[in-house]
Amino acid sequence: MIGIPNSTIKWLTLAFMSVHLPSFAQQLVFNKAKQNKEMHFNYTWSDHQEQTRDIAFALPLRQLNRQHHKKFIPDLAQQYVYIELHKAARKIDPKEARVQIQHRGQDIHIQVTSRSDNLLDKWQRSMTQSQEKAIDQYLQDNYYSHFRSHLGQEAIKPDHLRYISENTAALLPIAQAVYDKLPTNSKTRAYVNLVLSWVQSIPYNELKNRLTSNGAGYLPPLSVIANNQGDCDSKTVLMASLVRSLLPEVKMTMIFLPNHALLGIVLPFRTNEQTLSVDDLDYLLMEPTGPAKIPLGQIANRSASDIAGNMYSLEEVP
Repeated sequence: MIGIPNSTIKWLTLAFMSVHLPSFAQQLVFNKAKQNKEMHFNYTWSDHQEQTRDIAFALPLRQLNRQHHKKFIPDLAQQYVYIELHKAARKIDPKEARVQIQHRGQDIHIQVTSRSDNLLDKWQRSMTQSQEKAIDQYLQDNYYSHFRSHLGQEAIKPDHLRYISENTAALLPIAQAVYDKLPTNSKTRAYVNLVLSWVQSIPYNELKNRLTSNGAGYLPPLSVIANNQGDCDSKTVLMASLVRSLLPEVKMTMIFLPNHALLGIVLPFRTNEQTLSVDDLDYLLMEPTGPAKIPLGQIANRSASDIAGNMYSLEEVP
């Protein structure tokens, strides 16, 4: 369940102080090539310190060709629920209650009648539960989840947390390739920053309205890699998946702004870095989207403004 906790952003420096504008992340080299049953990728980009970086890795073609995510179509979901409700209604003894199920516009109307008030209440609750179960099952089967905005608006969005969980192992070759580029005994934040600069350099697609898009435009992590592009949500999920690959115990949270997404991670932070306090934990903030080269602990002014105004909702990364 997505909630809006009683949380505050900690400003250890002035949030809107004048700073040099960050440079834009840009891929210097990107290519991919099939070889046997694998796709080989090569990247070169410039990191937050303007140092040229590169990585190379290979992923099985069978993983890249696997596609779970489809655009959510309300009519198909409604039809699935309608059929499941009829199945549930047929299990009711007609001596106890009768059920009528009708399409009314974009809604399904359930009418239960019974001579007994107790049985009426029982089967009304049962049918309501069947409806909720059917909706949840359809979402699960199609990689979607319920979403609630900071204003309490309810919607359906791709199940970002499930994608993170299921892609952690698949992305390990990438996480390892990045890790191998670091000096021995490098600190955790060095790995996070290097991954962050790489994800920021991946070309950006504009995020469609999360409340109305029904998942259109979202790309799961492996699809971001295969297509070399992604929107805010797609790139933030990729970032979280890569961090989880090598840091299985670190606490993270996805932060959903009205038209943007951030990632928070529980790591030691410096006095001039921006954090978000949630349930007595301080999450160090990062901007995976790009194209601005913004290192760990810094976020864009617009993001800072939205968070300061409590215009966000959270999902804790498992």
